[in-house]
Amino acid sequence: MPSHAPPPVSGRVVGVLSASGGLGASTLAVALAVVAARDGGLRGRVPAVVVDGAVAGGGLDVTACVEHVPGLRWSDLAGTRGEVSGLDLADELPMAGAAWVLSTVPGGPHPPPEVVASVVAALRSTADLVVVDLARADAAPPLVDACDVVLLLAGATPRHLSDAVAARAVLAQAASGSAPTDARLVLRGGGSTGELAAAVADHLGLPLAARCRDDGRVARDAERGLTPGLSRRSSLGGLCLGLLDDLIVRPLVRPLVRPLEGEDAHRGVA
Repeated sequence: MPSHAPPPVSGRVVGVLSASGGLGASTLAVALAVVAARDGGLRGRVPAVVVDGAVAGGGLDVTACVEHVPGLRWSDLAGTRGEVSGLDLADELPMAGAAWVLSTVPGGPHPPPEVVASVVAALRSTADLVVVDLARADAAPPLVDACDVVLLLAGATPRHLSDAVAARAVLAQAASGSAPTDARLVLRGGGSTGELAAAVADHLGLPLAARCRDDGRVARDAERGLTPGLSRRSSLGGLCLGLLDDLIVRPLVRPLVRPLEGEDAHRGVA
């Protein structure tokens, strides 16, 4: 079990939130961490870790293709007390590529909210980048307040756009009473044009971070047990590089959530 130590300097925490099911938010979360770790850290420390935000039963290790790799899961941390050493914790996590993975074991004990917050704080003290898979926006995600930036992954069909409006409201509600959430839109859809993407972003009151097209190679890689983001030739890798340039290399300093109407780069995921 990891030892306890006060947290040092903080890295950046990026949440990935899916407006609808089946859009590939977990795949994007894993790939972001894997690509960041592959390209090296910013301060010579542990480069990147991806965290399963669904601590009650996510299974992010399956998406990362490390479900058979030994190492700590959320259930192993359920009884943790006090501050956690991020370095010790990272040393005991399974790795996907050069990224660390903290996932959930279905049916295992759930860590209480204070343990989750302590663990995420410890990881951000150790890693340049902590990517949190916030799962689907059916309710305010418990870790959204820990995120510096939230990427809202939405589809381009009418049903998907309706879900995106609801997810945008969830983010706004989660930000009430605290610092405004820096949220950005990633629009998925093979036929989504730049004009459509801009219109969707404007309607949601979010800046457009990226457009991503469907990439069958990502699904084929998953069937072969290959971790998302490992292939340098995939469009998913290119998407992540562009996002990381904005999220880490040139982070924005102003909050970017604007009201919904009526209120007071083209890359891919499977």
